[in-house]
Amino acid sequence: MGCCCNCSNFAKKVWSFSGVLVIFGLAAFFGFGLPAIVETVARKEFIMEPGTQVYENWLSSEVPKYLDIYFWDWVNPDDITNRNIRPKFEEKGPYVFLEDHERHDIEFNTDHTISFRQKRTWTYIPEQSRGDFYKDTITTPQTILMTLGRALETADATIVKTIDTIILKNDLLDAGITYKDVLVRDILFDGVHDELLIALQTLAALLPDLGFQVPPWEGFAYFTGRNTSVEYDGLFRIGSGTNDWTDSGLLKTWNGLTRVPFFRDSCGTVHGSTGQVNPPLTSEQISNPEDFTLFITDVCSAFNLKFSEDIEYGGVDGRVWIGDNRIFDNGHNFPETKCQCTAPTEQCPTLKSGVLDISDCKSGAPLLASFPHFYLADSSYQDALDGLDATREKHEFQYIMHPFSGIPLEVNGRLQYNIHIKDYGLNVTDGLPDILLPVFWVNQRVVLTQDKIDDLKVIDTVRSVGIYTGFALLGVGIVALGIALYYSIFVWKK
Repeated sequence: MGCCCNCSNFAKKVWSFSGVLVIFGLAAFFGFGLPAIVETVARKEFIMEPGTQVYENWLSSEVPKYLDIYFWDWVNPDDITNRNIRPKFEEKGPYVFLEDHERHDIEFNTDHTISFRQKRTWTYIPEQSRGDFYKDTITTPQTILMTLGRALETADATIVKTIDTIILKNDLLDAGITYKDVLVRDILFDGVHDELLIALQTLAALLPDLGFQVPPWEGFAYFTGRNTSVEYDGLFRIGSGTNDWTDSGLLKTWNGLTRVPFFRDSCGTVHGSTGQVNPPLTSEQISNPEDFTLFITDVCSAFNLKFSEDIEYGGVDGRVWIGDNRIFDNGHNFPETKCQCTAPTEQCPTLKSGVLDISDCKSGAPLLASFPHFYLADSSYQDALDGLDATREKHEFQYIMHPFSGIPLEVNGRLQYNIHIKDYGLNVTDGLPDILLPVFWVNQRVVLTQDKIDDLKVIDTVRSVGIYTGFALLGVGIVALGIALYYSIFVWKK
C-alpha cells in the first residue's frame, strides 16, 4: 500500500474514506454475500431431482435405519375376569432389525411432484438384540377374536348367534382369549396358526354377505405381508422442490388421497414430511420455531411435533422436536384434537387422553396407538396394569434435524400398539373387563453417521466464517471511520 505522506489534505481524506468504504464492502460480502452464495449452491442439492445429493441419498441411503421391537408378555391371563387382580406384563426385547428402504415405480409428475412406492426389508440383528427372536415365546391377546367381536357389535343378532355357536361347538379357542406361548417370530412375521381365522374364512366363502371382511392370511401376524412388500406402504406423492425448495419432500397425497377417511376434518389431512426428506428451514422458521409435521402411515395420521430446543449435535446445529400430550389427545385438553375421536361427534370424547383409535386404519382390529408404557397418557391406563413404567428418557418420540439442510440427525419414533378387550357379546368374551392391554411397541431409529455430519460441518463452517469475518470487518470499518473523521476534522483542516 503506497504512502500518502506528501499528498494534499483533500487527497488524504479521499484515500481514508475510500479505504473505509472498501472495508465496509468486504464486511458486507463476507457477512451477507458469501453466506448467500453458499446457501444458493447448497439449496440446489436439497431439491429432489436426479443428480442432486438429497435425491441420490433418498434412492439409496448409506445411513442405517433400525427398528427396535419390544413385545409385552402377558403373565397372568387366566385372572383377567378377577377384578381384584390387575393384568401383569413383562417387557421382552428389544428385537433389533436393520430396516432397508427401496423406491419403486418412481414417476416425475408435471406438477413438480414425485410418485413412488417403497419396499421395506427388515433383517434381524441378533448381536444388538436382547433375547432370541427365533426362540422366545410370549402370551398375548387373541387379536382375531377381538377383531371379530368388534365387527359383531353392529352385526345382525342371527349372525352373532351363529358364529358364537360355531366357536363353542368346534372348540376354536383352545387357549381362551390369548395366543399362549407363541414364538415372537410367528406373531410378528410368520403367522400363528389360528383355528378361528380358518373357520371364519370358510364361513365367509359360504356366506359372501357375512357383513365384515375376513383376512386371507394363512396365520395371524402383526406384520403379515409387510416384509419386502412393495405394495403394503401404499403410493406416495411428494413435492420435488423444483419450483420451490421449501416444498421438497412434503407429502401431497397418500394412495391418491389428500385426506384419509379414518378421522374427521383436519385430523384426516394428508400432509407433512414422511420423515426421510425435509425441506431446509427458512430464515423465518429458524428465528421463530414452529411445529414440525410428520405423517405416520402406520397410524394413518399426521403428528404435529412440538419444538423443544436447539442443541449442538456432533459439532453441528440441531433442532429438537418432540411428541407432546397433543398427539394422542381426543379433545379433552386441546379442542383441535377432537376430530381424532372416531365415535359419533355427539359422544366425543369417548377415550381418555393419551391413546388414538386406529381400528379402521388396521382393518377393523380394535387397536389403539399410544406412546410406550402409556407415556403422557391418562394415568388410569397405566394404573390398571402391572409391569409398566413410563419415563421421558426411554419413551419420548423425538426428531432432531439440521435446520439449514433439513437432514435428520437422529430419530426415535416410539409408538405402542394396544388392544381393546371387553365383553363383545360372545360367550367367550363374557365377563371380560373393558380395558386396554399393551401388545408391542417399536422405536424406528435413525442416527446420522459421522461422515455425513462432517459434510454438514463444512457447510456450517463456511457460513459461520463468512458471518464472523463480516462482523470483524464491520468493527474494523467503524474504528477506521472514526479515525478518518477525527483526522479530517481536526488534523487535515485545510
